Amino acid sequence: MLAIATLLIAIVVTQWPFDYRITTFAVRMRWNRIEWSWFPPTYGGSVVTRDLVQNLVMLMPLGIGFGMWRRAARMRVAIEGLALGIVTGTALEVAQLVTRSRYTSFPDLWNNAVGCLLGCLFALAIQRALEIRRP
Repeated sequence: MLAIATLLIAIVVTQWPFDYRITTFAVRMRWNRIEWSWFPPTYGGSVVTRDLVQNLVMLMPLGIGFGMWRRAARMRVAIEGLALGIVTGTALEVAQLVTRSRYTSFPDLWNNAVGCLLGCLFALAIQRALEIRRP
């Protein structure tokens, strides 16, 4: 349930106002404006921006939900959580490619993926702590 709620919120947050332009010209023009660098340009000198924090936090609940639900070796769950973040972030960014008021960027994609991974690792740590405390 947490994962579904997170996905729905992420879709609304990244796609609002749902104004799409699905033409070859529009996609080509937006493709040329994608920010491909690992970190977006900073204007105040700080690498930690509001956008970075928002993208990290946005998919953390998805990672937590996945980490709590998935039963496998911890390393496998972590890798699958990262893969889930990459797939989800890619889908959100590709959808933004045809949204008129949004901008697609590579940093958003990897921030989403890392956020999902961090959420997954948090869930695994909580599970581990609960296992240790059991008599």
